[in-house]
Amino acid sequence: MNRKIRQLASAAALLALGAVGCSDYLTGGDLTNDPNRPLAATSQQLFTGVQSSLWALLLSAPNRYVGLYTQQFTGGGIQYQPIYLYERDETLTNGLYQGLYTGGGLVDVRQLEAQTLAAHDSVFYGMALVQEALLVGTGADIFGDIAYKGALTGQANLPLTPQMEVYDSVQAVLNLGAKGPTNTGAGPADLSYGGNASQWIKLAHTLKARYFLHTAEVRPGAYASALAEARLGIINPADDFVAPFSGGSGEQNFFYQFQVTSRPGYYIPNDQFVNLLESRNDPRLADYFNADQSDLSDARLAPDYTQPLVMANETLLIWAEAAQRGGNDAEARTELNAERAIAGIGAEPTTLSGNALLSEILTEKYISDFGSLEVWNDYKRTCFPNLTPTVAGEKIPARLYYDQAERLTNTSIPEPNKQPFRNANDPANKTVDGTGATCLGQ
Repeated sequence: MNRKIRQLASAAALLALGAVGCSDYLTGGDLTNDPNRPLAATSQQLFTGVQSSLWALLLSAPNRYVGLYTQQFTGGGIQYQPIYLYERDETLTNGLYQGLYTGGGLVDVRQLEAQTLAAHDSVFYGMALVQEALLVGTGADIFGDIAYKGALTGQANLPLTPQMEVYDSVQAVLNLGAKGPTNTGAGPADLSYGGNASQWIKLAHTLKARYFLHTAEVRPGAYASALAEARLGIINPADDFVAPFSGGSGEQNFFYQFQVTSRPGYYIPNDQFVNLLESRNDPRLADYFNADQSDLSDARLAPDYTQPLVMANETLLIWAEAAQRGGNDAEARTELNAERAIAGIGAEPTTLSGNALLSEILTEKYISDFGSLEVWNDYKRTCFPNLTPTVAGEKIPARLYYDQAERLTNTSIPEPNKQPFRNANDPANKTVDGTGATCLGQ
């Protein structure tokens, strides 16, 4: 059974971002009539498809693009050199926006929620809600306004829900706590946590902290909310939310799929990031990259590498940053050093405080969240590190265009030249948080 589930997950992950023709989720039709839609699937089967779709969203094209924008990587191949130089259009994301809804996206999440509610399994229902929050919150991070309020109701050309309203809805979705009589959960269909409800609750708190942080540039009070949630979130690596891969045919991790079998040489370590690690004598240099820093490490390129999605490191550094911004340097140092211990590096001096402490926390976040969309989200919020754009006179991209195919089927999506450069949660920074220097890339 587990082998079969892994195969289903891998297949769904490979296809989740390649779907086309997302208009069905707005207009009904096949959603209710096509016998091949997963309406008759078990909750366990739906859960596996949704979980693997999340892996695809978090681990494939979007995080590679933002790895270029945040200069942890350099475009080394034909397709990725122009992206590194900020050439982008709406064909870059074809399938990405649609993947929020189809192929294990919101359509399947809502069906899973309906089935688990009907079964009075509030644990399983809670797991489905956490996945909805992560799916939709990530969509808001990337695109800003998305079709969410009223989605799946059959309304054609559904108006986009404002990004900040989406974030508020995500927080509401993550307010778990219902109790039901048949709380069995996902069981072995949950490839990340094995159906462990307490780990899903910790994940929910970390995600609440994450999305509060994503609004804090325009809502400074959100730092206090992020602090409260981080204290309840994932603080032990044993509770990290991960994507495991068996390494078998069709079950290889996304690093291997892209950089070994698909596009070798397209995506290479950035010299400035390598130099940062070397200057700090950081042991993660060997974890992230190979000996000559020309590619990812052999461990990360192994087909069965387990890829991290939401880690204790992130939670502890949110905790540290939010505490420091709230004036509690002692608490911030404690959590920073707790994260540094996980990373295998020594504690910071107890005298570090103020902006120097904030700078160290943000530097550690830039390194620790390596290869994650959170590096980009942090940069947009703080302008840290103070990156020099790869093209003189241009700004570092702060959002991605909606899919062309989706724009052509939903008139609520504006043409590219009418889409904003930045999202509502992300006004351009004039100065760099922690240093006060003039921000170069925004």
